[in-house]
Amino acid sequence: MSSAERCAVLFVDDEPRVLQGLQRMLRGERQNWTMSFAANGREALGLLSRETFDAVVSDLRMPDMDGAELLNIIMERYPNTVRIILSGETDPDVGFKTVRCAHQFLAKPCDAETLKDTLARAFALRRLIADRRLKSLLSRLETLPSPPALYTQLMAEIQSPNSSFRKVGELIARDVGMTAKILQLVNSAFFGLARRIGSPQDAVSLLGCDTVKALVLSAKIFSQFDPRGMSRFAIETLWQHSLAASLCARIISASEKLPRKAQDEAFTAGILHDVGKLVLAQNFADSYAGVLAQARTTGRPLCDLETECFGVSHAELGAYLMGLWGLSADVVDSIAHHHRPPRAAAAAGVTAVVYAANVLEHLLSVRAADAPAAVDPTELKQLNISERFPVWEECCRRQRLEDDARGA
Repeated sequence: MSSAERCAVLFVDDEPRVLQGLQRMLRGERQNWTMSFAANGREALGLLSRETFDAVVSDLRMPDMDGAELLNIIMERYPNTVRIILSGETDPDVGFKTVRCAHQFLAKPCDAETLKDTLARAFALRRLIADRRLKSLLSRLETLPSPPALYTQLMAEIQSPNSSFRKVGELIARDVGMTAKILQLVNSAFFGLARRIGSPQDAVSLLGCDTVKALVLSAKIFSQFDPRGMSRFAIETLWQHSLAASLCARIISASEKLPRKAQDEAFTAGILHDVGKLVLAQNFADSYAGVLAQARTTGRPLCDLETECFGVSHAELGAYLMGLWGLSADVVDSIAHHHRPPRAAAAAGVTAVVYAANVLEHLLSVRAADAPAAVDPTELKQLNISERFPVWEECCRRQRLEDDARGA
């Protein structure tokens, strides 16, 4: 990597031993990353005023200026810098006041691979935002949703060495509205569970942390947008499509006997694949209503019309946002390519599964508000899933009929 391509990260912590430990931990990355270290917020701001940093990793509890205050200033002055909290803070009321200013929260002690992977994803986003079209669109946005507080809390709890299903469930239970939503979803015919789930702890135990985490994240994202300001955009319809697509992805990935991690990632990408539409509809209500109308009347792909109007489609925008929040590379890639998977996508991999799930959900649930769905034989052949696609369609169709029979 040339010096011009080197990524820069600033670490901020008032404990000298922590900074020394970070230097040792990341010594192997010195050829790829430019790393700087600051002992307090004011020193960090001084460095930021003289140099450009792609990411800032800060402790939370520091004298004079704490991490939340520092990241709030960075958010205002350097909005394109990825902001990460690395903290041993255990008090939720203190630790999660960073939710509006931090993109991600990592809990101490944080192992080297987790920290490296988090920063690598942040630097990949730097390359994505370097696309002038995306950068231009981001500069025009008045509203970009922040990571929901409950999601940030769940991530910190799951990363904790003492994490348990019980503790994760207790966090969800503190949010009465989310508890009701989660229990409504997991007890619906969609999940087809053998017994009724009565608590968030039971939901986490049966479905796993990743599935429940995806449900929380998606439900919270959708609730951030005010339907009154988006009267010509059917939020509830999009939510139903997203949920159904995630379940199609779950069915397909299970039928292919993919590893549990891949099944969870397919479910997560399926339920979040269209979040970029929410951002476009919120920020460009009139223009986006026109784009949607044109897609319905002409039958042209929505993503093509979005790109013509805004420079990028909802797929790239949603992928950028989810990457910023720290979702895995496979989830982000699947969101980015859920309309046109790259040639390098693995057959029956997460990206191919999410592409198929989205297409199948549209085919099985034609809605008046949707542009006509179409299966592109070229895409199926390119993904090497031409023979599997009819099997997946039958699995999803059978599940849909069972859901209808149970009153989903």
